[in-house]
This record gives sequence, structure tokens and C-alpha cells, in this order.
Amino acid sequence: MACGWLNSINSMSPINTIKEKKTSLKTAALTAVLMTQYILSTFSGNAQAVTEIITDYNGYWKSATTAMSPIRPDNDHNLLAFSYGGMRFSTGVNDALLTANGESFAAGDFRALQLSNFSGTLNSNTKIGLGAMKDGVFNGRSATPPSRSIAQYLNDGAQGLNLGTGIANLPVGTLNFSIGAINDSLLGDNIPDMLITQIADPSGVYDRYEFTDVNGVRIGNYVDVNLNGIASVGRWVADFYEATGATILSAGYTQTERFLRLWTADFSAFGINASNVAQVAYFRITLNGNSDIAFVAYNTKTITLNSTLSLPAAAPRVARTTTPEASTKSVKLFPNPATASITISHDVARQNEHISIYNMQGVLVSGSPVVKGSTQSRINISGLRPGNFQVVYTNGTDRSAQLLVVR
Repeated sequence: MACGWLNSINSMSPINTIKEKKTSLKTAALTAVLMTQYILSTFSGNAQAVTEIITDYNGYWKSATTAMSPIRPDNDHNLLAFSYGGMRFSTGVNDALLTANGESFAAGDFRALQLSNFSGTLNSNTKIGLGAMKDGVFNGRSATPPSRSIAQYLNDGAQGLNLGTGIANLPVGTLNFSIGAINDSLLGDNIPDMLITQIADPSGVYDRYEFTDVNGVRIGNYVDVNLNGIASVGRWVADFYEATGATILSAGYTQTERFLRLWTADFSAFGINASNVAQVAYFRITLNGNSDIAFVAYNTKTITLNSTLSLPAAAPRVARTTTPEASTKSVKLFPNPATASITISHDVARQNEHISIYNMQGVLVSGSPVVKGSTQSRINISGLRPGNFQVVYTNGTDRSAQLLVVR
């Protein structure tokens, strides 16, 4: 009994009470830290949902979450402007048209990121979404089936911002988009840096968005977005062609209405800051299996994309075409990262092909013509210092550019 009495006294002593309070405070502090980390790494998207869009469908089309247009676009149409947080930003596609229609806006320049690679495997559920009248046939399929190359539908139209095409039900996997230099002075300015689209029927499962280094290691934090929780800004009418298999257009996938949803974010939402911005090489989307994307766009004032770096005056600038034949160029670079040499695999060289290598400031550091009739070109890079470079393959009409990491 003496021991029990002593323990009872000790448990009520001021010293133990203080210890318990300290333990409680530590637990509360730890909980707060964990909750903060959770909030930073998961995000429903509602606070940064786009509330209005303006496109060039039939000349001019505007629709918003609070005033959805009764007109349903059924063909190609390019994003001219979008609103969020009470502000309207232009994409730079046609600012004159916005002004002519009496719209006020903050001038911007947004372009679609180019797909670097996709890790998933297309299946019978994957669809190619096209405006129902893009093929010229009402409530039916075109005589010539559309291309099944998914990359072109993520980067077509003016500046790649066509909302009238996209890929629905992208299978589980990852989409990686190459990123160049980032202007860290604009981080956290509350001006959109990324713009994500959702063009069909999202599920209630999160997609994950994050930036990585050249080895695929996350930089900063990831952001999980439940696209189903974002209010739609409008509707469109689409045909959904098969991406695989013998069937081109299944019954029930013609002349169907779907919602348009868009989401935007500042880089700071991903934990990108001055201390880690130099490590960023890719933007990665981890797909849940029901994602429907028209394009993933970036703010050119914040990002210098590898394929659109400003070239020095001595180097010829080549206009980028928007034809599907130019979205399907077969140009591959390996190994990457590399140390001594690289090989570029390409279509049969005809006459005007040339390979140039630029540093991240856009300065030409190496280049050579492509041998006529060849399908592979080997370039010696042993003289380059370790770092990131842009390898540009041109044929005199269009070009393909890829990020090269030299070690």
C-alpha cells in the first residue's frame, strides 16, 4: 500500500503535471507539422479552379462556372483567356480579339508542354476525343480514322492550346514533360505558372502533379488534385475514337456531351523555390487511369521550355509547324544522361537536316550537318562541361528539341 500511495502522490505532483503538459504540447506541435505537410502535399484544386474561359470557337466563345454558355463547341477551338481568383489572364493566342470584344485582361503567354514520355500502356478504355464535327460527319465517323499518336493531341492548335482535342481515360502511368530554365524571381507571385485541363468525366481519384530532376526524383512537394471536385466552366460535344484495337468509333461514343474543367497553380504550390529551382528538369503527372487531358500549359514568362529557347542571332530560327505530320517526327536521343557522345535516331535524312546543341542560355555550343540518307547521327560531346543542354534537330521546315544531360 505504501508504494501505491506514493505512486498516487507522484502522479498528482506539480512536476508530473508539467511533464504531461509538455508532452501534450509536443504532441500538438507534431500534429500541426504533419497536418501542414499533408496540406502542402495534397490539394483538392477548388481554390485554384479556373472559373471562366474564352476561346475562338465560331469566332468568339465565353463560358463560366456561374454563367455556362448554352453553346457547345463541336470542333477545334483555342484557349484565348482564362479567369481565376477574380482575374482574367490572356494566353497570347489572340489578344486583339479579346480587346475587340471589350474584355479586360492581364496579357500573358501560355503554351502547351511537349510530352517527353508516357509510361502507361494504352488499352481498350483509352479514347481519342475530337470535336464531333472535326471529322465533318454529324453523328458518325469519318471515312479516314484519326491518328492514334497521343502526343499530337496534347500539343495541337495555336500555341498547343486546342480544347477541341484530347485523350480520355489515359491509363495508369506517368506523363513526363520536359522543362527548361525557370525564372525564380517570379515564384510565389500568384500569377499562374501551370494550367491543367480535364475534358471528359473525371473520377473521384486524385491525379498527382510534381516536378522532378533529370533522374525522376521529386523536387519540392507533390500536389494531388481531385479533378472531380473542380466546377466545370462549359460543355463541348465530342466523338471518342478508340486509341487501340480494331474498332475505330464504338456505339455510344458519338456526338456526346462532356464537361470542361481547368486548374491552375503557381510554382510555389509545388514547393519550388530559389534553393531547388535549378534542379527541375521535368513536370510529371501520375495518372489514376481516368484522366482526360487536352493539354498541360505553362507560362512562358516563368519557364523557358527546352524546345523553345531563344536562339542566338547567328543560329537560324525555324518556324514550328502545327501539322500532325510535324507532332509525329521520329527523333530520339540516347544515351541520356551522356558523357562522351550521343546518338540521334531520326527519319531518313534528305538534304537540309542539321543538329545543333545549345546551352541553357541559348548559346550554340556544337553543331553539324546530317549525312544525307542516314537514319542515325553520332555527336561527340566530350568537350562539353557537365550540365543541361538542348539538342535541336531541324530539317529546314520544322524542328524537334530534347533535353540533354551531360555528366
